[in-house]
Formats: sequence, C-alpha cells, structure tokens
Amino acid sequence: GNQAYANGHFATAEGCYTRGINSISQYATSGRCSHALMLCYSNRAATRMSLGRMREALQDCSIATSIDPTFLKAKVRAANCQLALGDLEGASNNYTACLKSSNTAYSDTKMFAEASNGLERVKRVADCISQSRELLKKRTLPDAETALDLISSALHISSHSDNLIEMKAEALLTLRRYEEVIELCQETADLAERNSVSINANGEPNISSVPEKAECSATLWRPYLIGKSYFLLGKLEESLDLLKRHELATPAEESDGSTRKCFSSLSTSIRKLLSFKAAGNESFQARRYSEAVEQYSAALAYNSDSRPFSAVCFCNRAAAYQALGQLTDAIADCSLAMVLDANYPKAISRRATLYEMIRDYGQSANDLRKLISLLQKQANKPGVSPKVFNKHSDLKQARARLLSAEDEARKDTPLNFYLILGVEPSCSPADVKKAYRKAALRHHPDKATQLLVRNENADDGFWRDVAKEVYADADHLFKTIGEAYNILSDPDKREEYDIEENLRNASRRAYKGRSTPRSPEQNYRRHYDGGFNPRHWQSAGQSNKGAPRSRWSGYEYSDDYW
Repeated sequence: GNQAYANGHFATAEGCYTRGINSISQYATSGRCSHALMLCYSNRAATRMSLGRMREALQDCSIATSIDPTFLKAKVRAANCQLALGDLEGASNNYTACLKSSNTAYSDTKMFAEASNGLERVKRVADCISQSRELLKKRTLPDAETALDLISSALHISSHSDNLIEMKAEALLTLRRYEEVIELCQETADLAERNSVSINANGEPNISSVPEKAECSATLWRPYLIGKSYFLLGKLEESLDLLKRHELATPAEESDGSTRKCFSSLSTSIRKLLSFKAAGNESFQARRYSEAVEQYSAALAYNSDSRPFSAVCFCNRAAAYQALGQLTDAIADCSLAMVLDANYPKAISRRATLYEMIRDYGQSANDLRKLISLLQKQANKPGVSPKVFNKHSDLKQARARLLSAEDEARKDTPLNFYLILGVEPSCSPADVKKAYRKAALRHHPDKATQLLVRNENADDGFWRDVAKEVYADADHLFKTIGEAYNILSDPDKREEYDIEENLRNASRRAYKGRSTPRSPEQNYRRHYDGGFNPRHWQSAGQSNKGAPRSRWSGYEYSDDYW
C-alpha cells in the first residue's frame, strides 16, 4: 500500500490498506495488531483524501484515533479533512487538541507545526466566509466580484466545502454569469455526493454522521440554482422541466420547508409567465391583436427577473402593435427588447422594419448593421447548431436589406408623419393635436424607463446603464413625434407635405406592376392608396383565414412572433 501510494496509484493503495484492515479481527487486542490496524486506517485515510473522498477519510481517521488517541498524525489528518469539507469548528477543535498534547517527539513536533498552520488557515477561511456573506447581501456587481475573489481564495483551502461552492454559485448568479453557475453546479455534483455521506469500515453508508438538513441542502440547492439560471437565461421550459423532476424525486420529508418553498415559488412564477405568453401568442394567431397586447403586458408586469423572456414579450407585443398600426408603440417596445437582450436578432430586425415603414432609413440602416454584426458572430460561434444554415440565409437577407435602406436614405425622403402619429391624411387639426399629445406623453424620454419593471434586488449599475440606453432610444422617437407634429400642425407645411406625398403615391401607382420587391412602407400603404387608415389592419385581418404571418414576412428576416 505504501509503495502504491508513493507511486501515485491511490486506488491500488486503498485496496491494499483495505485488505490489511480486513485481515485483522476487530477483536484483536495485542499491541502489534492494534498498531498495524491503526496505521492501515490512517494510511487509507490519506489515500482517500487524495481521491477526494473526504468523508470516508475522516471516518478512517476517527477509527485510527479511537485505537490510539495519542497518534497525532491521524488527529491532524482528521482536522485536514474537516477543513477541506468546510467544517471549521471541527477542524479547529482537532488542531487545538493536537497543540495541547504533551507529547514532544520529533514527529509530533512536525504535527504541532501543521496544527498551528491549520488553525491559521481555519481563521482565513472563516474571515473569507464572513466578509463574502456581507458583500453578497449588497447584491451589487462590484461587491459580488470582491466576494467571488474571497470565496475562490477560501476554496483553495476548503476545496470540498459545499457551503463555499454554494456561495460561489450565488456570487456568479449575482454577476449574471448564468452559464458558469450551471457548469459549476453540474461539475461539483459528484463531489458533493461523494462527501455528503460517510462510509463505515465495512463500506456501508453512515447516514447519521451528516446532519439531515446539510444532506438535503447538498441535494437540492444545485438543481434550484440551475433551474433559476435557466429561468434568468430565458429558458423557462428547461427550468420548469428540471424543477418538476426534482420536486417529484424528492419526498417532502427529505427536504426542508424553505427549499421546497423556493422550488414551488419559482415553478409557479414560470407557469404563470408561460401561460401569459401562450395566451398572447394564441390571440395573435387569431388576429385578436388588442388581446395579445394585454397578455404580453400582463407577462411583463409579472416578470422582473428574466430579461431575455421580457425581451421576447416586448418584441411580441411590438408585433401586435405593428398589426394594430401603432408603429411608435411598436418601435418603443423593440427598443426595450434590444436593451434587455442585446443578442436578440428578432428585435433588431423588427425595429429596422418599423423604421423603414416610417421612412427613417438612416435608423433602419443602423439597426441592420447591428443585425449583420450579430448574425456574423452567431454564425461563427464554435459548436453552433444546424441553425447555422438559417443564420447564413438571414445574413444574406440582412445585407440585401441594408443596401436597400442605404439607397433610400440617400434619396432624403421625408418621414411618413401620418404613420408616426397614427392618423389619416384627412384628419382634422384637432385629431393631429390629440394624437401628438398621446404619443408625446407615452414616449417622453423621462417616462420611458417606467415601462421596465425593476427587480428590487437587481444591481443598480445595470439599471443605470439600461436607463441611458432607453433614454437615448426614446429621445430619438420623441423628437420624431415632435417633428411629425411640427409639420402636420402647421397648415402651410402640411399642405406642402401632402402635395409631395400625393406625388410619391402617384409615382408608386405608376410602377404598381413592377416585379421588384416592395418596401415595408409600400406594403403598408398598398391596400389604401387613397389614404392611411390604421384600422384597416384589423378589418383586413378578420377576412383572411389561415395561420397569420408578418405582413412583411416575405421581405423581412424571420419577423414572426415567438
């Protein structure tokens, strides 16, 4: 066994020591036999420590010290096991007991030095844990970063501490590094299983050696944090499936009430959100766009944690607003979706379409450049799925759209002010004023961030950054609305604008039979050349049967609802 251990063959060494233990009767009382038995247990403990099985090693040390209470090496080894497991009180007691021993042999002097060093390491770990807990309570990114550094330092000493691993996962969660949380929980699950229950001398599990609550915690906190990470990544179905599996697999008597309550609360929230979203999608399919807006709005009001999911709901609601002819509302929702999830191509694409519809080709081109950059990154990402083919197809379409938008931008065509305010060309000045007041109030930059539901536990720095982006997008939209009102509220400017619009419409009718693709704005106008009527969307939609499609789906990149 000693030779195998020296050569690094720990499994072989463990087998040799186990055979030595089994060769001596547990009733043997002679000094030589008991000493040999003690050494086999102590050496097997060292082997099991090298294999990462600290609980089993700790039990071997306990048996060794019960045979010879003066054998300090086994006592120090037991303390080392406890320190590795994060049992700071137990480790401190064993180290202190070693230092109080009156034995002064040379080998024991080495143990005194190791015990003294062990007490210092216990203090370092305890300080790291105490500081980290206070930092994590603040729930800010800088404090979480500092806590993560402290926890990582402590894990160099207490590498098998499930408590420290859980704290590390919580720090990563606060830092929004959700993939790392999932990876950490999965990679350490086997480690936790090996060390949650000790094994007796006969190889049987000794459940009584581990507190019931600690065993439950080691079993359940990982799936809970994995499920929460999936939720925060916007993968609600995966989260719900995982939570359901663990709820069913864990009897009520084996879990503490707080853990089960967390599982239940998260599962209930996810089911509610998925229900709102499904109802919104169903209403959209049935062309009940106002109902779809209500359902997506309910989901947004209920959810404040899963930003990718909120981004999907904002983008879906934008599609419903678009179908209702409320284009400024749709643009605002796309902007919020893009802020919440910068890697969401559908929101970028939809806003580019909406800007093109109101003839804001410069903004449309900016969005298309963002879309192209994002699609390129996603297509070149290693280990991507078969959807790469679609990404390349979308990329080709986005590039073609960008060329078209840039070409239109060079023509310096005025914005479609009637579409921006959502009024007809025949509307009265009072209608223009009413529409402007409604739009200006709704899309004032100072009020734009109120559309986002803020989680009280969220990092303030993130919301400050978000507020800046939301304000910038809302400011552009607000100025666009103001420009529309400036033209349409002035009789002379409006008359001049209407004349130019009629000329543009006449030009379109002259080329009505051409085979080149229509722009979204042309498609939007083609059903009512005599004038703009937002309500036409609803009336036209009721007469069409079959599954609904985006009005611009033949022209635009993947712009259907989710």
